[in-house]
Amino acid sequence: MRDIVKFVLLLVFEIPAVFVSIPIFIYFITHHVDRSKPKNHVWLVLLVVTFLQLIINLPMPMSFYYLGQIWPATNAYCVWWTWYEYSTTAMSLILTAWASIERHFFIFHPTFMLGAPSKKWMFHLGPIILCILCPALWYMVLVVISPMCTNVWDFDYVICSLPCYETTDDGIYGIIDTILSIVIPLIALILANIILIVRVIYMKISRHQVVNWRRHRKMAFQLWLISSLYLAGWVPLTIVLVIRIIALPSFLDDQLATMIYTINFIPLLLPFICLGVFPEILNSIREILRRQQRNQVGTVSIALRTQFRTKHNNRSDAQT
Repeated sequence: MRDIVKFVLLLVFEIPAVFVSIPIFIYFITHHVDRSKPKNHVWLVLLVVTFLQLIINLPMPMSFYYLGQIWPATNAYCVWWTWYEYSTTAMSLILTAWASIERHFFIFHPTFMLGAPSKKWMFHLGPIILCILCPALWYMVLVVISPMCTNVWDFDYVICSLPCYETTDDGIYGIIDTILSIVIPLIALILANIILIVRVIYMKISRHQVVNWRRHRKMAFQLWLISSLYLAGWVPLTIVLVIRIIALPSFLDDQLATMIYTINFIPLLLPFICLGVFPEILNSIREILRRQQRNQVGTVSIALRTQFRTKHNNRSDAQT
């Protein structure tokens, strides 16, 4: 019964999230100016990763919660699911952390990263590519190749239980993975946001206005809103994982599965938050709806006038 509830919750959010993501992509595809702005690049990549999570990743746990078991129950499927789940989850967290760091450059040093083409590749495009490639290759080694151990999958457990590198006797690979993929990006995300808040407050108090805050207020608002979603999802789980590594291996055993489950709601909620931080997308959607409404009203008006004229002509013919 509990698994069915989890399935229903994911389904209720999944369908609207997919439908909300589509107009966001249409907007950026049709608006070259906004798509080409460097400040939007990392958010676009994050949205693509999130959309892939929505249409490929989330249906896998939803299938498990609905059926009560893994299907298809094969080792290849479990390897694929684990690699894809771990990779995309790490990508989204690392991308958000990098976006938090990058925002400091865009706001306080806008010409540093985008001056020469070499700087643009080294400090802007290069890190975004690394945020995608590094998690994919990292988990390709740990999960797919798995040189340190042999994976034994449990088809009665969500995501086929844990990969073997997390269950080895010393657990060193699992600890390294947790630190690199979760703890460090989360610390970077927290520090970058705290430092940005401090710098903004200092700027407002100080009379030395280094940057035009009104111009960059939207950028900071986008960062804080999206970062808040990731912090709300990851901070409690990360604290529990760190406590389990350092002191109490069985800390909150009964609640851990539920905390991991809540991470699924980050990609489910992100498209709705993006509508809030990109008001121009909402304005574009409203304008399209207004045009459709005007076209429908115009079509109905033409039909009514045509019908009226036809009746009038028929009456005239009958009288003659």
